[in-house]
Amino acid sequence: MIAPLIVPRRLAIGDEVALVAPASPVLNARLLALGRERLEQLGLRVNPGRHALTERGYLAGTDRQRLHDLESAFRNPRIKAIFCARGGYGVSRFLSSFDPELARRHPKPLVGFSDITVLHLALQNAGIVSFWGPMPCTSLGWSAFSARSLERALMSAAPAGRVPFSPRRRAATLRRGIAQGALTGGTLTLLTASLGTPYEVETRGRIVFLEDVDEEPFKVDRMLAQLTAAGKLLDAAGVVLGIFTGTRVSNCPARRSLTMREVFADHLLPLRVPVLGHVAVGHVRDQVTLPYGVQARMNAGARTLEILEAGVRE
Repeated sequence: MIAPLIVPRRLAIGDEVALVAPASPVLNARLLALGRERLEQLGLRVNPGRHALTERGYLAGTDRQRLHDLESAFRNPRIKAIFCARGGYGVSRFLSSFDPELARRHPKPLVGFSDITVLHLALQNAGIVSFWGPMPCTSLGWSAFSARSLERALMSAAPAGRVPFSPRRRAATLRRGIAQGALTGGTLTLLTASLGTPYEVETRGRIVFLEDVDEEPFKVDRMLAQLTAAGKLLDAAGVVLGIFTGTRVSNCPARRSLTMREVFADHLLPLRVPVLGHVAVGHVRDQVTLPYGVQARMNAGARTLEILEAGVRE
């Protein structure tokens, strides 16, 4: 059963925020400094996690070290928000040890995308608003467009309203219709990996946004088929497709491939719900910030997505 929604307080200029690496490490000290600078440009004071630069293979330290940085950020009363430095891989390794009640006792905005998807799902299942948004220590996902969307979502207690679309891409209607529901979703690979876990994605009556990177069409096809077979998406209110990048065909079993549009049509159009594509969500430079769990409305025919409730409060 979904717990009552907890909305964290909004950020203000001068607030102290944590910059942690719960998945893979920041690649070098220069990128960590860049991430700090980007957040400081928003008027925030930055407290980097102890293990942001720690390397244990593809992980930012041991599972215990990464979990320690995350939980310390929630416990620290001076920290008003938590920014994930980058994605990569690793969050799912410690989620069984993460206590969402800690976040419920000390609610604060948490921002990230990609591998952070599963952490968002765990927080959403605990009834806490968190934010799909740009990560400051990555080469992707941060631009003036991204910063404006982030600032609007985290520093104003008013509903964000209509989600801006990237000037680099035009939204597309795959199936017309209007839908309203709580927002959920994320990186398709991670949503599929959540099946059968305590943080399994819940889609019933919700607007589900999907994106991924470096997955060619047959892999996206397989993941959508798995979600459908698991009963997911069938009961969604609507589907919003972000930008799927790195989809060049290189290893298709039949040496010929369906297009991504054909894959989406095969799996999503039979759902008979509105489907909107090419929204500024994904492993792209222009990245919108979306609050998990709040009510949103989509009009696929008009190519709009609107946030109806604030993700933060005064």
